[in-house]
Amino acid sequence: MSKEKTVMLLSGNEAFARGVLEAGVDVAAAYPGTPSTEIMETIARFGKETGMHAEWSINEKVAFEVALGASWSGLRSFTAAKHVGLNVAADPFFTATLFGGMKGGFVMVIADDPSFHSSQNEQDTRMYALAAHAICMEPSTPQEALDMIKFAYDFSEKWESLVVLRSTTRLSHSRGPVELGAIPKKESHKGEFIKNPAQFVCLPANARRTKPLLMEKLEKIKEYSNTSEWNVLEKGDKSLLIIASGVSYEYVKDAIQELNLKPTVYKIGFSNPLPEGKIIELLKEYPKCLIVEEVEPYLELSVKALAAENNIQVQIFGRKEKVIPISNELNPKIVKQAITRVLNLKKAETEEGSLPTNAEINEKLPNRPPELCAGCPHRATFFAIKQAAKKRKLDPIMPGDIGCYTLGFMPPLSAVDTTVAMGASIGIANGIAQATNQVVIPVIGDSTFFHTGIPALINAIVNNAKFVCVIMDNQLTAMTGGQPTPELGKTAFGEPAGVVSLEQVCKGLGIKNVEVVDPYDLEKTTEIIGKAIDSGELSVVIARRECALEYTRQVKRAKQKLDTYFVDEDLCTGCRICVRTFACPAITFDYDKKKAHIDESMCMGCGVCRIVCPYDAFIKR
Repeated sequence: MSKEKTVMLLSGNEAFARGVLEAGVDVAAAYPGTPSTEIMETIARFGKETGMHAEWSINEKVAFEVALGASWSGLRSFTAAKHVGLNVAADPFFTATLFGGMKGGFVMVIADDPSFHSSQNEQDTRMYALAAHAICMEPSTPQEALDMIKFAYDFSEKWESLVVLRSTTRLSHSRGPVELGAIPKKESHKGEFIKNPAQFVCLPANARRTKPLLMEKLEKIKEYSNTSEWNVLEKGDKSLLIIASGVSYEYVKDAIQELNLKPTVYKIGFSNPLPEGKIIELLKEYPKCLIVEEVEPYLELSVKALAAENNIQVQIFGRKEKVIPISNELNPKIVKQAITRVLNLKKAETEEGSLPTNAEINEKLPNRPPELCAGCPHRATFFAIKQAAKKRKLDPIMPGDIGCYTLGFMPPLSAVDTTVAMGASIGIANGIAQATNQVVIPVIGDSTFFHTGIPALINAIVNNAKFVCVIMDNQLTAMTGGQPTPELGKTAFGEPAGVVSLEQVCKGLGIKNVEVVDPYDLEKTTEIIGKAIDSGELSVVIARRECALEYTRQVKRAKQKLDTYFVDEDLCTGCRICVRTFACPAITFDYDKKKAHIDESMCMGCGVCRIVCPYDAFIKR
């Protein structure tokens, strides 16, 4: 009697994690970043019982290096990041790809973010793979995410090479049925690093020897790509060839079903090196070819080059012809319109059954700008900075960083002047402080400070840059869901770990002016920030208060009640200072009564509104 298969509804990220566990990975390391965060969260949740080591590393570069060291020691290793996280890891990524030597399989998942859902830019990881000569694969469904991970480990070990799996937001966060395999039972064990300087010491002489070997290896892998099971040809009629990869393939399938067409579809799952021989063969058979992909014209440029090099007479449509949009996510409706245009079909009078565009969705939905949570200590910190500057008749430059506090950009706080990359607030503050005589107050979160803020602060010390660095310390990585920071003293498995103190780090660097404040004590926070401004020296103010969202979760878990506030309408004058300058989402204004009002279902009892109000109208319940 055959054993019944186990099928679960998993997101792409959960499927990646399951694949890691089923592949028997020994070491996994990552830094949280949407849309990749849930991969490591899932591994950390279930990986301990497998005997593996899993960690939230200090940044993506370190996470990559942890996994690389384990792979070179003969253990299967894994790392994950969002697309901009690969920027941080790019230095070791390029070199490791060149030198190889992965004795234990080494796989990394990079989640791209078309349409900027939670990122400062769009990037295409395939371009990184092309530049670094890295093997790259693209699953299109959660099932393929799991299956490709397991395949990638065997492939990595066969070629002693890193394998990159590229995801996108839609695949990472959408769910689908996934058939599960077994998670191998094994005891935790150690590998062995065998010295081989010619392989692992990346001197120019070794690199010059290694590069031709890498290119020779890629030529052999290219031959495999031409017949790879991950590159699937679905034969249809001769009117059109569609080449697609990743989740774009799913959009193609939906679109041709709605149009009741049966073009030939070539799904590319092994995207670097490309199956050039198979693509050339197909281009000769079809008069038209449509390339459907996100984000960059990676396939389009390669396919057009192959057609030109081989003198193949075929019309190829993509971004250059403006058939496919130049940026943002695709969807079945966009693909349907592209096919209609390429085949010169009559446009349907109605688009019923198709997905609306982002613009159409935004027209119908009420405007909901992102904002800091009710009771968020960052709001109080920003307010204190503005108050300290106002008392001194200053308009400071405030470089911001990546995290919840980026939302300080929104009015009425309007307290973030630049946001570029993780840790860049302090780096940019260095430049502005050297280039101007303006007061500069960079703001950065605790996790981001540990990530890449420390080197920039060292730079300020050794180059005599004068500014006030405000570290907004909510004691976890809040924006991505509350992962532990070095201050928390917990591993990814929740076990006790060493604690690294922000103030000890700053004082250890030699900064004399280091102060710790509680943002809810608004008057004291304003005073300390003011003194730091007046000093004219390099100063650090650590605004420490637990994340409001995490605090409310803890209260609810303990089945306790929050000490909320209400408005005494006899004391409220209707001045609107609370909503005009502080703008906690729990505070609204009743224009009929001309009184402020607190939504106690949102209030978490921070009490800062009581200090902001000049008439003491906010009362503790």
